[in-house]
Amino acid sequence: MAKANAEATAERVDHLQGMILAGEPNTACLQYARQAWGVSRAQGYKLIKRAWRQVHDDIEGTDLDRQEMLALCVQTLLETAGQAKNPRAVVAAIRQLDWMCGLGINSSAGPRVHRRSF
Repeated sequence: MAKANAEATAERVDHLQGMILAGEPNTACLQYARQAWGVSRAQGYKLIKRAWRQVHDDIEGTDLDRQEMLALCVQTLLETAGQAKNPRAVVAAIRQLDWMCGLGINSSAGPRVHRRSF
């Protein structure tokens, strides 16, 4: 297959970024890149790395509304917990919500109140 030009590469990276933001794991992104574009495993990982760099740059940008981003993350984790078929995935999503929002009584992110059990 012919080498992609800069425009095609940018479109591929944007597509992978969208997949990442939709919650697709790196393995699914790599599989898509290899099947859709016929790239090698190494090239697929390079594209994914660039997509992750774009995600990072967007998050670190000055125009980011952190409350909006937190709301998006919470919504994504709630959807993940609701759709998970594996109990461990549900627990992991809830644990992540607890860590981000300090929801639990023993949360490491929540208030530092120690309760005694009698």
